[in-house]
Amino acid sequence: MVNGDRPSLIAQVVGLTLAICGGGMVTSAVVEVVYGNTADWVVLLGVGAITAATGLITRVLTSVPDRTPRLDVFVAVTSAWVVMAFVGAVPYLLTGTLTALDQALFESVAGFTTTGSTVLQAAASDPTTFEASVGLLFWRSTTQWLGGMGVIVLIVAVLPSVGTWGMGLLQAEAPGPTGERLTPKVRDTAQHLWAVYIVFTIAVIVAYLLAGMNLYDAVSHSFTTVSTGGFSRHTLSLRHFDSALIEWVAVAAMFVAGTSFTLLYRLARGKTGPLLKSIEFRLYVLLVLAASVVVFITAGPDHRTLTGFRDAMFTVVAIVSTTGYGTADFVGSWAPAAQAVLLVLMPIGAMAGSTAGGVKLIRVLAVASLAHRETLGQLHQNLVRPVRVGHDTVDDVVTNRVVGFLILTLAAFGGGGLLIALTGTDIVTAFSASATTIGNVGPGLAEVGPRSDFAGLTPFARLVCVANMLLGRLEIYPILLALVKLPIPRARPTMARLFRRPNRFGSGVHVS
Repeated sequence: MVNGDRPSLIAQVVGLTLAICGGGMVTSAVVEVVYGNTADWVVLLGVGAITAATGLITRVLTSVPDRTPRLDVFVAVTSAWVVMAFVGAVPYLLTGTLTALDQALFESVAGFTTTGSTVLQAAASDPTTFEASVGLLFWRSTTQWLGGMGVIVLIVAVLPSVGTWGMGLLQAEAPGPTGERLTPKVRDTAQHLWAVYIVFTIAVIVAYLLAGMNLYDAVSHSFTTVSTGGFSRHTLSLRHFDSALIEWVAVAAMFVAGTSFTLLYRLARGKTGPLLKSIEFRLYVLLVLAASVVVFITAGPDHRTLTGFRDAMFTVVAIVSTTGYGTADFVGSWAPAAQAVLLVLMPIGAMAGSTAGGVKLIRVLAVASLAHRETLGQLHQNLVRPVRVGHDTVDDVVTNRVVGFLILTLAAFGGGGLLIALTGTDIVTAFSASATTIGNVGPGLAEVGPRSDFAGLTPFARLVCVANMLLGRLEIYPILLALVKLPIPRARPTMARLFRRPNRFGSGVHVS
């Protein structure tokens, strides 16, 4: 054992999560001192120092276990994200930027889950920016950068020793149906992924600087671009800069961020084959190009210009990659057909293993292959045909998880939309808000469109969106499995019964 004499994966993960968040707040305090002119740096520094100290003390008092039950891995990941959400909300409340807990929690969760939805209002003195200090807005961007690649992946990368549970942590937070090792050691895999992420971030910073942004905007927008988060300190998002070059840089960066970082790592090592041969990557390229053309054509005759095509492609890439940046008011000026295309794209997402949210294209391919097999099975009763994605065969266990995930996602989307609608919100706003939050996209339609925010929703509706964002980012399973360990006498056995696996004798085996 390393540190204390009490091995606890949950305490170690939560402790390191607090330490990382605290470091982000302290950095934001420094930014406020350099660029800002408010006293918010005191809050950021104080809260950051206390948060980091609490996390480090928690880690020192416990140790990294050699082995841990599979269920504890899901509990550790879920606990870390819930703690991170509440801690991230504290600066918004203590600075007085947001006064209600549900609003601060919404903004924090929208940051860490890289959703990009907001409840911040435009500043009275300068309507082009939000009513928040420079340091707090930088913390807002930092939450997306930390949540993009994943705090848990960073924790696995920095832990001095990783037991058999290491890959389980990566898979529990990984955005996709399967996890993949880049190296035999899980810790090395996490380090390589974060190295690619950091290098990519630096490259985007340089590109934004060369395109005309100042240093603060370049850094903060690179954080929210590579993480496919979409936060901007400007109320008009990237449209504020009125620069075609900046928009094309963002399109390229968002597209790359929606690509599997595993494939990007191999590409950086000179291996182009895996990327070019990936059926998921080919579908990603085809989807972006086809959707851009369709949106360009259906947006309306007034938008069939070079600028209109740029707006169409920018919006499609922003939606498919779930970044959520905006340059065009597609709710106010585009035809309903173009809006419908965007609504369909919202929950899909980009590639597995990227920082994008959504269902992921590899799941779409797997379900399409499964549907093809089941259709042929109606004609050929004894048909034996594997589910395939490209030339690769998908194991039935993975296929079942994909189908289960899609069913749960649809349930969360429908249930969330219904609950929001019950608060009195119109049906388009309600279900687009549910779709955009479960897909971690950001803007929706109607009252939550790209020129609006989520401040107009009721507190209950915002909490539904918070739940949707967390379910979407952690891809549902870790949160549902963590509920098995709820310290509520009646809730725990109920959840445990839900997650029993029947055996051939009809009894149940508990998940562990």
